Amino acid sequence: KQWYQRRVAITAGLSECNQITDVGIQKMCSRLLLLETLDISYCVNVTDYATKFLAFSCRELVRLNIAGCTQLTDTSVSYISGGCHYLSHLNMSNITNMTDKALRFLRRGCKLLQRLNVTICPNITYGAIQRVETGGCVVSHSIDVKEMKLGPILPLSQTHKRPMSVGYSIFPIPNHA
Repeated sequence: KQWYQRRVAITAGLSECNQITDVGIQKMCSRLLLLETLDISYCVNVTDYATKFLAFSCRELVRLNIAGCTQLTDTSVSYISGGCHYLSHLNMSNITNMTDKALRFLRRGCKLLQRLNVTICPNITYGAIQRVETGGCVVSHSIDVKEMKLGPILPLSQTHKRPMSVGYSIFPIPNHA
């Protein structure tokens, strides 16, 4: 007899769970190798160590929300880009430790990335965001207007254009009911 493993999309949502730690992420990932969507946003006890284990255990990951995980750094993104090559959506908003280096890692390792949220990441520059967007990724951000080199600012009535807006998305986990 031949045995076939049925492919099931595995989703885990642990948003704002202050009890989750690196050890909890490690245990979860060791059991959910086919995990495709993970939301650990605002789990403030998660560190770079957890993302290392996540990235190299859950290589099928497509959507990841690490927004507000304040202990994460560019090192986490280097792990993610090194192990999660199917990643299409990443929310790393509100992580002040992230820099342009994180976006360089993503450009190199996550070639399928379609949506990236770096809102409230003050150490990521507009230039780095533009380089990611050049690859076809839609980036949500909140960049200081002074950095954008806009040129003369005319009253709205003279420009006949709508004001610039920046989209915000937290990449919600789909409901598979």
